[in-house]
Amino acid sequence: MSARFILLIALAASARAEISALHPRIYVRNDAARVGKGLTAGQLRARIPDAAYARFRRPVTTRGAAGTVEIAARYLEEGRPEDLATVRDFLTSRTFSYEKNDVGGFLAGAEMATAFDWVYDGLTTAERAAAMANIVTTADSSRRFLLRGQPDINHNYTYMALCTIAVCGLALDREPEPYGQKAAEYLELARQFIESRGKVLDTWNAREGAWGEGSHYTFHETLRTLVLTLHAYRSATDTDYFPRIRTSHGDFVRKAGRFLIASTRPDMTFERTGDTSANRAAAALTVPLTVEMLAAGVEDAPERARLHSFTLALLEAHGQNAVRPEYNWGMRIFFDPRAPVTPSYKTLPLFMRLGAGTYEQVMFRNGWGPDSTAITILAGDHFTDHQHFDKGQFLIYHRGGLAVDSGAYDRMYQPDRHANEYAPRTLAHNCVLVYDPQQVLPKGYTNDGGQNIIRGKQHHGDWPAFLAHRDAEGLHAAQVLACDFDESRYGYLRVDLGKAYGDRVTHYDRQFVYLPGPDFLVVYDRVSAASPDFQKRWLLHFQDQPKVDGQAPGTGVRSFAGAQLTSARRFDGALLVQTLLPAERTVTTIGGPGYEFFNAFTGRNYPVSTPAVAADIREAGNWRIEVAPLQPAKDDEFLDAIQIRDGATAGPLESRLVRDLEKHASGVHLLDPRRNQVVLFSAGLPLRYRIVSNTRADHLITQLPALENLTVKVNGKTVARTRANAGGVLRFDDRATGTRTITIERRRGPRSPGTLRAIFAQ
Repeated sequence: MSARFILLIALAASARAEISALHPRIYVRNDAARVGKGLTAGQLRARIPDAAYARFRRPVTTRGAAGTVEIAARYLEEGRPEDLATVRDFLTSRTFSYEKNDVGGFLAGAEMATAFDWVYDGLTTAERAAAMANIVTTADSSRRFLLRGQPDINHNYTYMALCTIAVCGLALDREPEPYGQKAAEYLELARQFIESRGKVLDTWNAREGAWGEGSHYTFHETLRTLVLTLHAYRSATDTDYFPRIRTSHGDFVRKAGRFLIASTRPDMTFERTGDTSANRAAAALTVPLTVEMLAAGVEDAPERARLHSFTLALLEAHGQNAVRPEYNWGMRIFFDPRAPVTPSYKTLPLFMRLGAGTYEQVMFRNGWGPDSTAITILAGDHFTDHQHFDKGQFLIYHRGGLAVDSGAYDRMYQPDRHANEYAPRTLAHNCVLVYDPQQVLPKGYTNDGGQNIIRGKQHHGDWPAFLAHRDAEGLHAAQVLACDFDESRYGYLRVDLGKAYGDRVTHYDRQFVYLPGPDFLVVYDRVSAASPDFQKRWLLHFQDQPKVDGQAPGTGVRSFAGAQLTSARRFDGALLVQTLLPAERTVTTIGGPGYEFFNAFTGRNYPVSTPAVAADIREAGNWRIEVAPLQPAKDDEFLDAIQIRDGATAGPLESRLVRDLEKHASGVHLLDPRRNQVVLFSAGLPLRYRIVSNTRADHLITQLPALENLTVKVNGKTVARTRANAGGVLRFDDRATGTRTITIERRRGPRSPGTLRAIFAQ
């Protein structure tokens, strides 16, 4: 060790946290501890007879480092010699490393150190020394990674390694040399990663608690290990990061809790975004523990109650499988069965924009009940290889996964296999393909017509480094141009997707309007290719076999010229997709055995390595449609009106194409007998369009100049003098029936001072 580094450690020691002199100190405090916050060992032991914790005392069926923590917790609670012997034998005989054990090696150090802390008083001096030697060997692997392994501030490995060095440092503090010195090294490195400019606290603040590594890593590894790290400091030291996060780092713990809830479907499984295998699809295993740890770090009482109520919902939904036995210790420590659960998580907003300006996950819902609809849209930056090339992707859940994320997490970086050629590719998502047969792709990848392939860019040591490389490396792949919510009436999103496709497109924006009342989603794409010869295909994936204009397609590739209605069911939910543009089109179905993961450009299927990774709960997508214009053109529009229904009442309402008379807009007229709906995507003013119906209609116009003063006329008569809102959206009731022409034009005259102030505030 260099003299300079020793000096840095010495200087940092004077400013570092005061650590409790007593064991236990990790997550559970000694009853006599004078520093730290949280549950004491005595309070933990008092919970043993409480019936509310009985479900979290199941036997551990698997060993390893995680299971050893649970056994150590039993010793802490009951003092049984056989539990002490099991933990002692494990700690004195095992080492791990990320080089040999990958994720398990990163996690093992923190788990070993926690178990060591909890059985500390039962070990002899020699046993402690043997255990500490193995803990240091394991922790040094994580330390090497953080110092020399090119850690990325946006990648799960960094947070698992950080958790290990922090918990090991806290557990080994005050021990004889060389362990005391090792503890000081670990803690100083951990402090730098947590607190330094652009590191952990700043990054999670910038990302507003949103993360994009798929449910496989986002919730089970990254968020969980971060919050474990924060709670280790809270219990073991006089440093509590949670108040600092609330006041100086955007309260990202609260926002991360909302992100987790928003990413959970009504069936209490996660949205399938990014790398997700079947065994990580359920919001279970470690997730209730993560939710309870988040609640313990949130100061706002209503938000804590929402998180607690969500935990109860997870426990009810998943029963005995809600928490893996190896993590029951966490529920006995952090779960409070009598904590307030009012207000419920069901009082959260139905429309949310999560990770604004960075990850950009947008959620539309029409309720929080089990029969509600949940729509998720991905629209932001690319951070790690666990994300997919799926900007603009949308997912629809209603009583089942109706529009799904296809493919599965299966052996990365293998040419000619599923994880290279299908699952992360745009082909596997509800996006648009722009196929240039001459496109040059990275080695090991074939052409799917999808978004640019971004691999190996996980080298951003801090947030400023990510920002500095974002544009140059193509990581800023999508940008939200407008996002507007009126919770009881509509959600609107417009995204620029041009950068995701590189020089194959000269313009591409995708717009979404969701009307929660009629459960109606409109998706509108305007794509300009660099060449009219580039083929464009609009994709939508289903788990089960769809029908096209009432016909069930056979296995393989089947084409339907001019098809209008695609219907699909999943359990008790139904999707009715009316394709309105292109006016002249072919709808092709692809799916069935041997065609689930098929690339029509290469003529090959790319199956998973084992069926288990794509088990039914993963909803890996056995079928899809591809909508293509009949004639090649540089500019194309895709317009699809999607009705979301219960399977038992799945008859479609009529949807009509609406075109502006000056060709400034395209949209949909939904003839809902309860209330007609018109959604129009504008491209300039004035607008003039015509509709026919026997009932009045609500109109929603997008992409208008923000806060522009407008006049609305119906058949030449002024019905409203109004203005577009700050999101460029206008809503009005036409108050007419029969055939009517709607005109929207700028209203002459100066803007009011209030309007000008609102514009400048933008």
